[in-house]
Amino acid sequence: MADPHIILLVSRVHVKIVKSALEIRDCLDRTVKITEEKVDSESGEESTRRPCMVIPTTISWSKYNNGLDWETSDVHPLDHPKKEEILNDLGLGPLGQEISLSTASPASRRINPTSIPRNPVIRALSEALAALPEPLLASLDLTVTCLVSSFPETYSVYKPLLLLPAHAFSAQPWAKLLAAHPSDSPVFAASWLHVAKSVGTTHVAMNAGIPPKTHSIVATTDGRSDDADKANILRSPVNLTPVYGSFGPAPTPQTLSCPTPEDFAAALWVTSVQNGIHQIWAPLYTMFSRGNIREKTRLLTHPSVLSAVSEGKGEGSTCTSTSKVGQGEQRFGTAIGQGSTAVDLYAGIGYFAFSYKRAGISKVLCWELNPWSIDGLVRGAKVNGWSSTIFTTLPDTPEECQNWASTTPDADFLIFQQSNEEAIRAISQLAWEGPSQHGRWIPPIRHVNCGFLPTSQRSWPTAVRVIDSRLGGWIHAHENVGVHDIETRKEEIVLEMQRVLDLWDADKGTCGRYRKWVRCEHVERVKTYAPGVVHVVFDIWVDGDRDAEHVIC
Repeated sequence: MADPHIILLVSRVHVKIVKSALEIRDCLDRTVKITEEKVDSESGEESTRRPCMVIPTTISWSKYNNGLDWETSDVHPLDHPKKEEILNDLGLGPLGQEISLSTASPASRRINPTSIPRNPVIRALSEALAALPEPLLASLDLTVTCLVSSFPETYSVYKPLLLLPAHAFSAQPWAKLLAAHPSDSPVFAASWLHVAKSVGTTHVAMNAGIPPKTHSIVATTDGRSDDADKANILRSPVNLTPVYGSFGPAPTPQTLSCPTPEDFAAALWVTSVQNGIHQIWAPLYTMFSRGNIREKTRLLTHPSVLSAVSEGKGEGSTCTSTSKVGQGEQRFGTAIGQGSTAVDLYAGIGYFAFSYKRAGISKVLCWELNPWSIDGLVRGAKVNGWSSTIFTTLPDTPEECQNWASTTPDADFLIFQQSNEEAIRAISQLAWEGPSQHGRWIPPIRHVNCGFLPTSQRSWPTAVRVIDSRLGGWIHAHENVGVHDIETRKEEIVLEMQRVLDLWDADKGTCGRYRKWVRCEHVERVKTYAPGVVHVVFDIWVDGDRDAEHVIC
Protein backbone atom coordinates (compact mmCIF):
# COMPACT_ATOMS: atom_id res chain seq x y z
CA MET A 1 0.00 0.00 0.00
CA ALA A 2 1.32 3.44 -0.93
CA ASP A 3 2.53 5.65 1.90
CA PRO A 4 -0.30 8.11 2.65
CA HIS A 5 0.10 11.84 3.00
CA ILE A 6 -0.68 13.88 6.10
CA ILE A 7 -3.78 16.03 5.93
CA LEU A 8 -4.76 18.78 8.34
CA LEU A 9 -8.26 19.20 9.72
CA VAL A 10 -9.04 22.72 10.87
CA SER A 11 -12.04 24.93 11.49
CA ARG A 12 -13.11 27.31 8.74
CA VAL A 13 -11.74 30.37 10.57
CA HIS A 14 -8.18 29.00 10.37
CA VAL A 15 -8.20 27.74 6.77
CA LYS A 16 -6.54 30.84 5.32
CA ILE A 17 -3.69 30.85 7.85
CA VAL A 18 -3.00 27.12 7.44
CA LYS A 19 -3.23 27.25 3.64
CA SER A 20 -0.79 30.19 3.50
CA ALA A 21 1.70 28.40 5.77
CA LEU A 22 1.62 25.31 3.54
CA GLU A 23 1.99 27.40 0.37
CA ILE A 24 5.03 29.24 1.74
CA ARG A 25 6.72 25.89 2.44
CA ASP A 26 5.52 24.32 -0.82
CA CYS A 27 3.66 21.64 1.14
CA LEU A 28 0.12 22.26 -0.11
CA ASP A 29 -1.21 19.50 -2.36
CA ARG A 30 -2.68 21.58 -5.17
CA THR A 31 -4.02 18.52 -6.97
CA VAL A 32 -6.76 18.10 -4.39
CA LYS A 33 -9.38 20.64 -3.38
CA ILE A 34 -9.87 21.80 0.18
CA THR A 35 -13.18 20.24 1.20
CA GLU A 36 -15.45 19.84 4.18
CA GLU A 37 -14.85 16.77 6.30
CA LYS A 38 -17.33 13.94 5.92
CA VAL A 39 -18.40 12.92 9.40
CA ASP A 40 -19.51 9.34 9.89
CA SER A 41 -23.25 9.64 10.60
CA GLU A 42 -23.17 6.43 12.61
CA SER A 43 -20.71 7.89 15.07
CA GLY A 44 -23.37 10.10 16.56
CA GLU A 45 -21.07 13.13 16.43
CA GLU A 46 -23.09 15.32 14.11
CA SER A 47 -25.02 16.84 17.00
CA THR A 48 -21.91 17.64 19.04
CA ARG A 49 -19.52 19.27 16.61
CA ARG A 50 -19.29 20.92 13.23
CA PRO A 51 -17.27 19.31 10.42
CA CYS A 52 -13.74 20.53 9.93
CA MET A 53 -12.15 21.59 6.66
CA VAL A 54 -9.74 19.09 5.15
CA ILE A 55 -6.50 20.60 3.84
CA PRO A 56 -4.31 18.15 1.86
CA THR A 57 -0.51 18.26 2.04
CA THR A 58 2.37 16.70 0.14
CA ILE A 59 4.01 15.55 3.40
CA SER A 60 4.44 11.79 3.50
CA TRP A 61 3.36 9.90 6.59
CA SER A 62 6.68 8.04 6.89
CA LYS A 63 8.70 11.30 7.13
CA TYR A 64 7.60 11.70 10.75
CA ASN A 65 7.18 8.01 11.53
CA ASN A 66 10.78 6.82 11.78
CA GLY A 67 10.69 5.59 8.20
CA LEU A 68 7.95 3.04 8.85
CA ASP A 69 5.34 2.69 6.19
CA TRP A 70 1.60 2.86 6.82
CA GLU A 71 1.09 -0.88 7.10
CA THR A 72 3.86 -1.49 9.67
CA SER A 73 3.15 1.55 11.83
CA ASP A 74 1.02 1.33 14.93
CA VAL A 75 0.94 5.10 15.43
CA HIS A 76 -2.52 6.58 14.95
CA PRO A 77 -2.48 10.01 13.25
CA LEU A 78 -4.62 11.64 15.94
CA ASP A 79 -2.22 10.45 18.63
CA HIS A 80 0.96 11.09 16.68
CA PRO A 81 3.73 11.89 19.20
CA LYS A 82 5.36 14.23 16.70
CA LYS A 83 2.27 16.36 16.05
CA GLU A 84 3.93 19.33 17.74
CA GLU A 85 7.07 18.89 15.63
CA ILE A 86 5.02 18.60 12.43
CA LEU A 87 3.08 21.79 13.15
CA ASN A 88 6.19 23.68 14.27
CA ASP A 89 7.93 22.74 11.01
CA LEU A 90 4.96 24.26 9.19
CA GLY A 91 4.98 27.41 11.33
CA LEU A 92 1.65 26.37 12.82
CA GLY A 93 2.74 25.51 16.36
CA PRO A 94 0.58 28.21 18.00
CA LEU A 95 -2.51 26.61 16.44
CA GLY A 96 -1.78 23.18 17.91
CA GLN A 97 -5.08 23.08 19.77
CA GLU A 98 -7.01 24.00 16.63
CA ILE A 99 -5.52 21.45 14.21
CA SER A 100 -5.96 17.69 14.01
CA LEU A 101 -3.93 15.31 11.88
CA SER A 102 -5.25 12.64 9.58
CA THR A 103 -4.08 10.78 6.50
CA ALA A 104 -5.13 10.27 2.91
CA SER A 105 -3.96 7.80 0.34
CA PRO A 106 -2.09 9.47 -2.53
CA ALA A 107 -4.16 7.39 -4.92
CA SER A 108 -7.66 7.83 -3.60
CA ARG A 109 -7.28 10.98 -1.45
CA ARG A 110 -9.99 9.53 0.75
CA ILE A 111 -9.91 10.36 4.44
CA ASN A 112 -9.33 7.39 6.68
CA PRO A 113 -12.78 7.15 8.32
CA THR A 114 -11.28 5.90 11.59
CA SER A 115 -9.21 9.09 11.90
CA ILE A 116 -12.08 11.57 12.17
CA PRO A 117 -11.23 13.60 15.27
CA ARG A 118 -13.46 14.02 18.26
CA ASN A 119 -13.37 17.16 20.36
CA PRO A 120 -12.00 15.90 23.71
CA VAL A 121 -13.79 18.59 25.71
CA ILE A 122 -17.16 17.82 24.12
CA ARG A 123 -16.63 14.09 24.62
CA ALA A 124 -15.64 14.54 28.28
CA LEU A 125 -18.53 16.94 28.90
CA SER A 126 -20.98 14.41 27.48
CA GLU A 127 -19.56 11.70 29.74
CA ALA A 128 -19.59 13.97 32.79
CA LEU A 129 -23.19 15.10 32.31
CA ALA A 130 -24.30 11.50 31.79
CA ALA A 131 -22.76 10.65 35.16
CA LEU A 132 -24.84 13.24 37.03
CA PRO A 133 -27.78 12.01 39.14
CA GLU A 134 -30.63 11.48 36.68
CA PRO A 135 -33.18 13.62 38.60
CA LEU A 136 -30.87 16.67 38.43
CA LEU A 137 -31.46 17.20 34.70
CA ALA A 138 -34.90 15.58 34.49
CA SER A 139 -36.32 17.97 37.09
CA LEU A 140 -35.38 20.86 34.80
CA ASP A 141 -36.66 19.13 31.66
CA LEU A 142 -33.09 19.01 30.30
CA THR A 143 -31.12 16.24 28.59
CA VAL A 144 -27.45 15.52 28.05
CA THR A 145 -27.99 15.83 24.31
CA CYS A 146 -29.48 19.33 24.41
CA LEU A 147 -26.74 20.57 26.75
CA VAL A 148 -23.88 19.09 24.76
CA SER A 149 -25.23 20.20 21.38
CA SER A 150 -25.53 23.80 22.61
CA PHE A 151 -22.06 23.95 24.16
CA PRO A 152 -19.38 25.72 22.05
CA GLU A 153 -16.68 23.57 20.52
CA THR A 154 -13.89 26.12 20.80
CA TYR A 155 -11.60 26.41 23.80
CA SER A 156 -8.03 27.33 24.68
CA VAL A 157 -5.50 25.48 26.80
CA TYR A 158 -2.93 27.42 28.78
CA LYS A 159 -1.45 24.82 31.09
CA PRO A 160 -2.76 24.15 33.65
CA LEU A 161 -5.92 26.08 32.59
CA LEU A 162 -8.76 25.11 30.25
CA LEU A 163 -10.28 28.41 29.14
CA LEU A 164 -13.82 28.32 27.79
CA PRO A 165 -15.16 31.08 25.51
CA ALA A 166 -17.22 33.93 26.97
CA HIS A 167 -20.44 32.51 25.49
CA ALA A 168 -19.91 29.01 26.89
CA PHE A 169 -23.07 29.13 29.02
CA SER A 170 -25.16 31.57 27.01
CA ALA A 171 -27.43 28.99 25.33
CA GLN A 172 -30.91 28.59 26.85
CA PRO A 173 -30.38 25.03 28.19
CA TRP A 174 -27.24 26.07 30.04
CA ALA A 175 -28.80 29.27 31.36
CA LYS A 176 -31.65 27.16 32.76
CA LEU A 177 -29.28 24.63 34.35
CA LEU A 178 -26.95 27.19 35.91
CA ALA A 179 -29.82 29.27 37.24
CA ALA A 180 -30.65 26.26 39.42
CA HIS A 181 -27.06 25.09 40.02
CA PRO A 182 -24.21 27.63 39.50
CA SER A 183 -21.25 26.44 37.46
CA ASP A 184 -19.00 26.36 40.54
CA SER A 185 -21.54 24.37 42.55
CA PRO A 186 -20.12 21.26 44.31
CA VAL A 187 -22.56 19.14 42.29
CA PHE A 188 -20.48 19.88 39.16
CA ALA A 189 -17.02 19.53 40.74
CA ALA A 190 -16.44 15.98 39.47
CA SER A 191 -17.82 16.97 36.05
CA TRP A 192 -15.42 19.88 35.54
CA LEU A 193 -12.50 17.84 36.85
CA HIS A 194 -13.27 15.19 34.22
CA VAL A 195 -13.49 17.83 31.49
CA ALA A 196 -10.23 19.48 32.62
CA LYS A 197 -8.38 16.17 32.62
CA SER A 198 -9.49 15.50 29.03
CA VAL A 199 -7.02 18.14 27.82
CA GLY A 200 -4.38 17.65 30.52
CA THR A 201 -5.38 20.57 32.74
CA THR A 202 -6.44 21.04 36.36
CA HIS A 203 -8.42 24.31 36.26
CA VAL A 204 -11.37 25.62 34.23
CA ALA A 205 -12.48 29.22 33.66
CA MET A 206 -14.73 31.17 31.30
CA ASN A 207 -13.12 33.96 29.34
CA ALA A 208 -14.16 37.61 29.30
CA GLY A 209 -13.06 40.69 27.41
CA ILE A 210 -10.87 43.45 28.83
CA PRO A 211 -13.27 46.31 29.67
CA PRO A 212 -12.08 49.86 28.93
CA LYS A 213 -13.33 50.94 32.37
CA THR A 214 -13.65 49.32 35.77
CA HIS A 215 -16.34 49.90 38.37
CA SER A 216 -15.28 50.27 41.97
CA ILE A 217 -16.18 51.85 45.29
CA VAL A 218 -13.96 54.81 46.12
CA ALA A 219 -13.69 57.08 49.11
CA THR A 220 -14.89 60.68 48.78
CA THR A 221 -13.27 63.69 50.40
CA ASP A 222 -15.90 63.79 53.16
CA GLY A 223 -15.32 60.18 54.13
CA ARG A 224 -18.29 58.68 52.29
CA SER A 225 -17.98 55.92 49.72
CA ASP A 226 -19.17 56.40 46.18
CA ASP A 227 -19.41 54.42 42.96
CA ALA A 228 -16.93 55.30 40.26
CA ASP A 229 -16.08 54.22 36.75
CA LYS A 230 -12.45 54.75 35.85
CA ALA A 231 -10.17 53.81 32.99
CA ASN A 232 -8.87 50.25 33.16
CA ILE A 233 -5.25 51.35 32.74
CA LEU A 234 -3.97 48.10 34.25
CA ARG A 235 -5.78 46.14 31.48
CA SER A 236 -7.15 43.67 34.04
CA PRO A 237 -9.59 40.89 32.98
CA VAL A 238 -12.03 41.81 35.75
CA ASN A 239 -14.86 39.64 34.41
CA LEU A 240 -13.00 36.34 34.04
CA THR A 241 -15.13 33.63 35.68
CA PRO A 242 -13.37 30.78 37.52
CA VAL A 243 -15.32 27.54 37.09
CA TYR A 244 -13.14 24.89 38.71
CA GLY A 245 -9.96 24.99 40.80
CA SER A 246 -8.30 27.59 43.01
CA PHE A 247 -7.25 30.78 41.22
CA GLY A 248 -5.85 32.63 44.24
CA PRO A 249 -7.09 35.77 45.98
CA ALA A 250 -10.09 37.47 44.41
CA PRO A 251 -9.31 40.75 42.65
CA THR A 252 -9.82 43.80 44.87
CA PRO A 253 -8.49 47.36 44.50
CA GLN A 254 -5.77 46.36 46.97
CA THR A 255 -4.70 43.10 45.31
CA LEU A 256 -4.89 44.64 41.84
CA SER A 257 -2.65 47.62 42.50
CA CYS A 258 -0.57 46.60 45.54
CA PRO A 259 -0.27 42.82 45.69
CA THR A 260 1.86 41.22 48.37
CA PRO A 261 4.37 38.43 47.84
CA GLU A 262 1.78 36.15 49.43
CA ASP A 263 -0.78 37.22 46.80
CA PHE A 264 1.64 36.35 44.00
CA ALA A 265 2.43 32.99 45.59
CA ALA A 266 -1.25 32.06 46.04
CA ALA A 267 -2.34 32.98 42.49
CA LEU A 268 -2.75 30.60 39.59
CA TRP A 269 -0.08 31.21 36.93
CA VAL A 270 -0.52 29.80 33.45
CA THR A 271 1.77 29.43 30.47
CA SER A 272 1.59 29.76 26.70
CA VAL A 273 4.41 28.92 24.31
CA GLN A 274 4.36 30.79 21.01
CA ASN A 275 7.25 30.63 18.55
CA GLY A 276 9.19 28.75 21.21
CA ILE A 277 8.87 31.69 23.62
CA HIS A 278 7.28 31.12 27.03
CA GLN A 279 4.81 33.69 28.36
CA ILE A 280 3.43 33.48 31.89
CA TRP A 281 0.53 35.33 33.48
CA ALA A 282 -2.10 35.17 36.24
CA PRO A 283 -5.44 34.97 34.38
CA LEU A 284 -7.44 36.66 37.16
CA TYR A 285 -5.20 39.72 36.97
CA THR A 286 -3.62 39.92 33.54
CA MET A 287 -4.90 39.87 29.97
CA PHE A 288 -3.56 37.63 27.21
CA SER A 289 -4.40 37.82 23.52
CA ARG A 290 -3.19 34.93 21.43
CA GLY A 291 -4.48 36.81 18.37
CA ASN A 292 -1.34 38.96 18.55
CA ILE A 293 0.73 35.96 17.43
CA ARG A 294 0.87 37.43 13.93
CA GLU A 295 2.68 40.56 15.14
CA LYS A 296 4.92 38.65 17.56
CA THR A 297 5.98 36.38 14.71
CA ARG A 298 6.54 39.32 12.36
CA LEU A 299 8.94 40.99 14.78
CA LEU A 300 11.11 37.87 14.99
CA THR A 301 12.08 38.15 11.33
CA HIS A 302 11.23 41.76 10.51
CA PRO A 303 13.93 43.32 8.28
CA SER A 304 14.10 46.45 10.44
CA VAL A 305 14.70 44.39 13.58
CA LEU A 306 17.29 42.18 11.91
CA SER A 307 18.96 45.29 10.47
CA ALA A 308 19.28 46.84 13.93
CA VAL A 309 20.66 43.56 15.30
CA SER A 310 23.15 43.22 12.44
CA GLU A 311 24.33 46.81 12.72
CA GLY A 312 24.63 46.45 16.47
CA LYS A 313 26.95 43.49 15.90
CA GLY A 314 29.01 45.45 13.39
CA GLU A 315 28.00 43.20 10.52
CA GLY A 316 27.75 44.61 7.02
CA SER A 317 28.46 48.18 8.15
CA THR A 318 31.43 50.48 8.50
CA CYS A 319 32.44 51.96 11.82
CA THR A 320 31.79 55.55 10.84
CA SER A 321 29.04 57.42 9.08
CA THR A 322 28.90 60.72 7.25
CA SER A 323 26.52 63.27 8.73
CA LYS A 324 24.92 66.11 6.80
CA VAL A 325 24.47 68.06 10.01
CA GLY A 326 26.28 71.31 10.78
CA GLN A 327 28.94 73.17 8.85
CA GLY A 328 29.91 70.84 6.06
CA GLU A 329 30.27 67.11 6.49
CA GLN A 330 31.21 65.63 9.83
CA ARG A 331 32.43 62.15 10.75
CA PHE A 332 31.26 60.43 13.91
CA GLY A 333 31.04 56.92 15.36
CA THR A 334 27.69 55.21 14.91
CA ALA A 335 27.93 52.82 17.84
CA ILE A 336 28.56 49.96 15.40
CA GLY A 337 29.24 46.81 17.39
CA GLN A 338 27.71 48.19 20.59
CA GLY A 339 24.50 46.21 20.27
CA SER A 340 20.98 47.57 20.06
CA THR A 341 18.14 48.43 22.43
CA ALA A 342 14.37 48.18 22.03
CA VAL A 343 11.88 50.07 24.19
CA ASP A 344 8.39 48.73 24.90
CA LEU A 345 6.22 51.46 26.38
CA TYR A 346 3.33 49.07 27.15
CA ALA A 347 5.21 45.88 27.97
CA GLY A 348 2.55 43.76 29.69
CA ILE A 349 3.87 40.25 30.32
CA GLY A 350 6.36 40.59 27.46
CA TYR A 351 4.02 40.09 24.52
CA PHE A 352 6.28 41.91 22.04
CA ALA A 353 9.31 42.59 24.25
CA PHE A 354 10.23 38.90 24.23
CA SER A 355 10.13 38.79 20.42
CA TYR A 356 12.67 41.63 20.22
CA LYS A 357 15.00 39.81 22.58
CA ARG A 358 14.63 36.46 20.80
CA ALA A 359 15.34 38.19 17.47
CA GLY A 360 18.73 39.32 18.82
CA ILE A 361 18.16 42.78 20.29
CA SER A 362 20.76 43.25 23.05
CA LYS A 363 18.64 44.94 25.70
CA VAL A 364 14.95 45.72 26.14
CA LEU A 365 13.59 48.54 28.32
CA CYS A 366 10.02 47.96 29.48
CA TRP A 367 7.42 50.28 31.01
CA GLU A 368 4.39 48.73 32.70
CA LEU A 369 2.00 49.79 35.48
CA ASN A 370 0.30 46.48 36.34
CA PRO A 371 2.36 44.74 39.07
CA TRP A 372 0.85 41.39 38.06
CA SER A 373 2.04 41.87 34.48
CA ILE A 374 5.49 42.77 35.73
CA ASP A 375 5.69 39.63 37.86
CA GLY A 376 4.62 37.60 34.82
CA LEU A 377 7.22 39.40 32.71
CA VAL A 378 9.96 38.52 35.19
CA ARG A 379 8.79 34.89 35.44
CA GLY A 380 8.62 34.55 31.67
CA ALA A 381 12.05 36.11 31.15
CA LYS A 382 13.55 33.68 33.64
CA VAL A 383 12.00 30.63 31.97
CA ASN A 384 13.32 31.85 28.61
CA GLY A 385 16.82 32.24 30.05
CA TRP A 386 16.92 36.03 30.26
CA SER A 387 17.83 38.26 33.19
CA SER A 388 15.77 41.20 34.43
CA THR A 389 15.83 44.06 36.92
CA ILE A 390 12.85 46.06 38.22
CA PHE A 391 12.86 49.77 39.04
CA THR A 392 9.92 51.31 40.90
CA THR A 393 11.32 54.83 41.38
CA LEU A 394 14.00 57.07 39.92
CA PRO A 395 16.31 59.45 41.83
CA ASP A 396 15.32 63.09 42.13
CA THR A 397 18.49 65.08 41.43
CA PRO A 398 20.60 65.02 38.25
CA GLU A 399 23.63 63.88 40.24
CA GLU A 400 21.69 60.99 41.78
CA CYS A 401 20.30 60.06 38.36
CA GLN A 402 23.80 59.89 36.85
CA ASN A 403 24.98 57.70 39.70
CA TRP A 404 21.91 55.49 39.28
CA ALA A 405 22.57 55.08 35.54
CA SER A 406 26.22 54.16 36.11
CA THR A 407 25.29 51.44 38.61
CA THR A 408 22.38 49.94 36.66
CA PRO A 409 22.78 46.14 36.44
CA ASP A 410 23.63 44.73 33.03
CA ALA A 411 20.35 42.78 32.66
CA ASP A 412 18.59 41.73 29.45
CA PHE A 413 15.38 43.47 30.56
CA LEU A 414 15.26 46.73 32.50
CA ILE A 415 11.67 46.92 33.78
CA PHE A 416 10.19 50.19 35.04
CA GLN A 417 7.04 49.90 37.14
CA GLN A 418 5.83 53.40 36.41
CA SER A 419 4.04 55.45 33.78
CA ASN A 420 5.80 55.60 30.43
CA GLU A 421 5.58 59.38 30.79
CA GLU A 422 8.69 58.92 32.96
CA ALA A 423 10.58 57.05 30.24
CA ILE A 424 12.47 60.06 28.89
CA ARG A 425 13.93 60.85 32.31
CA ALA A 426 15.35 57.34 32.70
CA ILE A 427 16.54 57.00 29.11
CA SER A 428 18.17 60.44 29.08
CA GLN A 429 20.52 59.15 31.78
CA LEU A 430 21.07 55.67 30.41
CA ALA A 431 21.76 56.90 26.86
CA TRP A 432 23.45 60.18 27.83
CA GLU A 433 26.33 61.15 25.54
CA GLY A 434 28.64 62.28 28.33
CA PRO A 435 32.34 61.72 29.01
CA SER A 436 32.25 58.52 31.06
CA GLN A 437 32.41 55.36 28.92
CA HIS A 438 31.68 57.67 25.99
CA GLY A 439 28.30 58.36 27.52
CA ARG A 440 26.38 55.12 26.95
CA TRP A 441 25.07 52.81 29.62
CA ILE A 442 22.77 51.09 27.10
CA PRO A 443 23.19 50.34 23.38
CA PRO A 444 21.51 52.69 20.87
CA ILE A 445 17.71 52.59 20.91
CA ARG A 446 16.61 51.47 17.45
CA HIS A 447 13.03 50.26 18.05
CA VAL A 448 10.15 51.57 20.15
CA ASN A 449 6.94 49.57 20.54
CA CYS A 450 3.71 51.46 21.27
CA GLY A 451 1.27 48.59 21.75
CA PHE A 452 -1.78 50.11 23.40
CA LEU A 453 -5.32 49.93 22.00
CA PRO A 454 -7.50 51.55 20.85
CA THR A 455 -4.77 54.15 20.29
CA SER A 456 -1.17 54.57 21.39
CA GLN A 457 -1.07 58.28 20.53
CA ARG A 458 -0.21 59.45 24.05
CA SER A 459 3.09 57.60 23.82
CA TRP A 460 4.20 59.02 20.47
CA PRO A 461 6.05 62.10 21.81
CA THR A 462 8.09 59.84 24.08
CA ALA A 463 8.73 57.33 21.28
CA VAL A 464 10.03 60.00 18.89
CA ARG A 465 12.34 61.49 21.52
CA VAL A 466 13.98 58.26 22.66
CA ILE A 467 14.92 56.90 19.22
CA ASP A 468 18.71 57.11 18.83
CA SER A 469 19.41 60.62 17.56
CA ARG A 470 22.39 59.61 15.43
CA LEU A 471 21.28 56.34 13.86
CA GLY A 472 17.53 56.86 13.75
CA GLY A 473 15.11 53.99 14.23
CA TRP A 474 11.61 52.58 14.00
CA ILE A 475 8.41 53.15 15.96
CA HIS A 476 5.72 50.49 15.82
CA ALA A 477 2.45 52.27 16.60
CA HIS A 478 -0.58 50.08 17.31
CA GLU A 479 -4.05 51.46 16.50
CA ASN A 480 -7.62 50.32 16.04
CA VAL A 481 -8.69 51.83 12.75
CA GLY A 482 -11.77 51.66 10.55
CA VAL A 483 -11.06 49.54 7.50
CA HIS A 484 -11.70 52.54 5.22
CA ASP A 485 -9.69 54.97 7.35
CA ILE A 486 -6.27 53.31 7.36
CA GLU A 487 -4.66 55.57 4.78
CA THR A 488 -6.01 58.70 6.46
CA ARG A 489 -4.78 57.53 9.85
CA LYS A 490 -1.35 56.79 8.40
CA GLU A 491 -1.05 60.37 7.17
CA GLU A 492 -2.20 61.71 10.55
CA ILE A 493 0.42 59.66 12.40
CA VAL A 494 3.25 60.79 10.13
CA LEU A 495 2.23 64.46 10.45
CA GLU A 496 1.97 64.28 14.24
CA MET A 497 5.28 62.49 14.69
CA GLN A 498 6.96 64.89 12.26
CA ARG A 499 5.65 67.81 14.34
CA VAL A 500 7.06 66.24 17.51
CA LEU A 501 10.43 65.58 15.86
CA ASP A 502 10.70 69.14 14.54
CA LEU A 503 9.97 70.58 17.99
CA TRP A 504 12.40 68.18 19.61
CA ASP A 505 15.22 69.15 17.26
CA ALA A 506 14.40 72.83 17.72
CA ASP A 507 14.61 72.41 21.50
CA LYS A 508 18.09 70.93 21.01
CA GLY A 509 19.18 74.07 19.17
CA THR A 510 19.35 72.99 15.54
CA CYS A 511 18.06 76.46 14.57
CA GLY A 512 16.77 75.14 11.26
CA ARG A 513 20.21 74.08 10.02
CA TYR A 514 18.95 70.65 9.07
CA ARG A 515 15.76 68.63 9.11
CA LYS A 516 15.07 65.01 9.89
CA TRP A 517 12.06 63.27 8.43
CA VAL A 518 9.43 60.80 9.54
CA ARG A 519 7.87 58.34 7.12
CA CYS A 520 5.60 55.29 7.26
CA GLU A 521 7.37 52.29 5.78
CA HIS A 522 4.65 49.68 6.20
CA VAL A 523 1.12 49.12 7.50
CA GLU A 524 0.44 45.70 9.02
CA ARG A 525 -3.11 44.47 9.57
CA VAL A 526 -2.83 42.26 12.66
CA LYS A 527 -6.41 41.11 13.17
CA THR A 528 -10.03 42.18 13.03
CA TYR A 529 -10.89 43.89 16.30
CA ALA A 530 -14.61 44.43 15.68
CA PRO A 531 -16.86 44.59 12.63
CA GLY A 532 -15.33 47.22 10.35
CA VAL A 533 -12.40 47.84 12.74
CA VAL A 534 -8.88 46.46 12.30
CA HIS A 535 -5.95 46.24 14.70
CA VAL A 536 -3.18 47.84 12.68
CA VAL A 537 0.54 48.42 13.29
CA PHE A 538 2.13 51.38 11.55
CA ASP A 539 5.90 50.93 11.05
CA ILE A 540 7.32 54.44 11.28
CA TRP A 541 10.92 55.35 10.44
CA VAL A 542 12.47 58.35 12.22
CA ASP A 543 15.62 59.83 10.67
CA GLY A 544 18.85 60.07 12.62
CA ASP A 545 21.59 62.68 12.18
CA ARG A 546 23.19 60.60 9.46
CA ASP A 547 19.98 60.86 7.41
CA ALA A 548 19.27 64.54 8.09
CA GLU A 549 18.58 66.86 5.19
CA HIS A 550 20.92 69.85 5.09
CA VAL A 551 18.93 73.10 5.07
CA ILE A 552 21.25 76.03 5.91
CA CYS A 553 24.95 76.20 5.05
